[in-house]
Amino acid sequence: MEITTIDVDGVPEQCLSFRIRSDWGHFRKVGRTATKQTYRVIPRTTVAGVLAAIVGAPRDSYYDVFAPDTSAIAITPTSTLRTINIPETVIGTDPDQQTAQSVGSHYSKSLTYQDSTQDRQIHVYETLVNPTYRIDLAIEDQTFASKLQSHLEAGTSHYPPSMGLSEHLATVELISTNTIPTRIENTGMIDIDSVVPGSLDMTVPQPRVQYSTERSPGIMEAIPGGRKTVRFDDCMYTPAAESMIRVDPAKLDMPVVNVGERTVVFR
Repeated sequence: MEITTIDVDGVPEQCLSFRIRSDWGHFRKVGRTATKQTYRVIPRTTVAGVLAAIVGAPRDSYYDVFAPDTSAIAITPTSTLRTINIPETVIGTDPDQQTAQSVGSHYSKSLTYQDSTQDRQIHVYETLVNPTYRIDLAIEDQTFASKLQSHLEAGTSHYPPSMGLSEHLATVELISTNTIPTRIENTGMIDIDSVVPGSLDMTVPQPRVQYSTERSPGIMEAIPGGRKTVRFDDCMYTPAAESMIRVDPAKLDMPVVNVGERTVVFR
């Protein structure tokens, strides 16, 4: 990827596009515990985590790469977003629960095994079926960008990418590089392929088209001992892959651009 810059409106000079898909996906909603609900659209922070896994960035080391002033991401669902509920039997992680005897010796590290003969818990996971997203990406960190493009071109990764949970392994396919986004100066109604940040009052109703909204993590920062979410994004999407979001540009406070033959909004 050539050196790129992102203007004050969040539009990059050029971008890289790839597709991520999997048989299953689960992006746990923040604030949910007993019920394992999922976001329908892959969150921006999850996209950053997947790309960090591909290049092998250490945990909590890459948040500056995906800061709002140095990165731009457009997310377009390319499959119908539907879910099913899958019950799973799990062993709890409570450190005070019963455990089997530790094994090891004075000269080696010891391992503690949980007592799996006791009753286990059943959790129902809301799970996406065959989720597929097209991602348009621009980052100003040239070192990270070059490593990422090299891995995508070779079809390799440092850590295996997944669609949320580690068991939902994902396939990442490079589509194009160095594509130049072009602004749309249209004053009429605009049909947008990608997820659109904002609220439903920006949209124009269409026959047989359903709009949905959700609020998901957008930006994270490293803190001593971990990380924290510093921005949540409200976004609109259509559950049906073939549908587009029609918006009134007078109510949209961010630029709309063409990337190839698609119309997207970066955030």
